[in-house]
Amino acid sequence: MSQFSAYELEQLAKLPSEIAALANKYRVDIVNAGEFWDQPPFPDNYIPELVEIYYGYTDSPDVFIRNGVLEDYRVRNLDDNTPSVAVQIDDQWAYIQIEGREILNRLGGVVLPDVIVKPSLLLNSVFKGQNHA
Repeated sequence: MSQFSAYELEQLAKLPSEIAALANKYRVDIVNAGEFWDQPPFPDNYIPELVEIYYGYTDSPDVFIRNGVLEDYRVRNLDDNTPSVAVQIDDQWAYIQIEGREILNRLGGVVLPDVIVKPSLLLNSVFKGQNHA
């Protein structure tokens, strides 16, 4: 793994040493945790506009919800053992779990939406999953 940038080192310095040590294996998730480490939890009854959920390292979310409507999601292979889960609420990292260990939890009073699923999205996602099998 390449050296950490000055910015990454600044974020890692905010974290307890046992969490910062995970950056060698989970660089992106740990730096993301550092970016929001000092931020307070979301206030009570906070209704997010955007909810993004990432399983493992990926450039795009596995689940994308806008204003309570599920706009996109990826069907994962049940054999995938994802070592990390990260949740972004309105462009802020709110929850990060690595290897079953909670690293960051700022969910606070977030009211998670009752998700509305468009039938066409569900069918398309199922067919995409079959093409990858």
